[in-house]
Amino acid sequence: MRRALTVTALSAALTAGLAAPAATATTAIPVYGVNAALPQPHGLQAAANDLVAAGQPGVIIMSRRGGRVAHATAGVADQATGARMDPRLHVRVASVTKTFTATVLLQLVAERKVSLNDTVDRWLPGLVRGNGNDGREITVRDLLGHTSGLAEYVLDPRIRTEPRRDWKPEELVAIALEQAPSRTATYSNTNYILAGMIIEKAGGHTFAAELRDRILRPLGLRHTSLPTDRFFPGPYVHGYWGDYGDVSTEVSPSSGWTSGGVISTVDDVARFHRALFTGRLLPRKLQREMTTTHTVKDGDTRYAYGLGVAKERLSCGIAWGHDGGWPGYRTWTYTSADGKRQAVITYNQSSAELEAQPRFQAALKKAAEKAFCG
Repeated sequence: MRRALTVTALSAALTAGLAAPAATATTAIPVYGVNAALPQPHGLQAAANDLVAAGQPGVIIMSRRGGRVAHATAGVADQATGARMDPRLHVRVASVTKTFTATVLLQLVAERKVSLNDTVDRWLPGLVRGNGNDGREITVRDLLGHTSGLAEYVLDPRIRTEPRRDWKPEELVAIALEQAPSRTATYSNTNYILAGMIIEKAGGHTFAAELRDRILRPLGLRHTSLPTDRFFPGPYVHGYWGDYGDVSTEVSPSSGWTSGGVISTVDDVARFHRALFTGRLLPRKLQREMTTTHTVKDGDTRYAYGLGVAKERLSCGIAWGHDGGWPGYRTWTYTSADGKRQAVITYNQSSAELEAQPRFQAALKKAAEKAFCG
């Protein structure tokens, strides 16, 4: 799954990770009527502790085995107050947003309002032009699968230097179009900004309204939202970013929008993915389209990507999901095709340097294995 930060290129300038607090906590909270007081999967708490010991201020891990849901938390959600991590807290899930966006667009495909073979120009005539970019040659399928070749807008200095600016989708696309397209399948947030614009054209409503009516309300995801400002709708995890400190409310979600703007909780994220992969949100044919993978390049990483979802092989089998990075936040999601196994891992310091360290990589791999496989 994708390891690069989703929203901005400032990760290259980050300093060493913040020192992690020693305090840890385990939280067992009933979730959607499941008895979460049952024993945790063996080693789950130790896995959370290891991520804090490796440099994270705080960690939340959610794990599902059939009808049983368990949580492990470690460290703090707010370094200023010492408030401990709690799985009920809101986090910025960043590129996990892409799976929500892809699902909404595929629902419109199921309703024959859009075709995967429609060109971008069919819905957004003349928008994608210049420097070898041509919306007449890019399809909806290309956008969802990152095979459009369109460049990445988040690496532009303007995104970095104006974090609080309210960006319009057209402005983000225009930044990407200043660059020539790639000749290979390359991960680009630009694809999902365009996907969001097409959803609004084809659906006739704002993306936020389509998301609410098609996914959030039907699934009862009361703690998931697409905010229009920099602030959280409820109690939240504070996110830290090297020398910048607490950046929880410093970056406008407009710079992510349908590519990375969603706020949620670990349990809402898990509930959405379980519904998706067990067939509650898409017809079987489009489910197969979504999970038919190809190789996508993201920096030096290559991975198996479908339409808004990635495939990860763990010791007990295949997991589907997405990961997301935003200044101060990192989230990883894993769900089996039958929905019986799930894991969601989130922590509150984004640092490319920290994540590149072997100790941290080992701790993250251990957490995924313990949470998903046990």
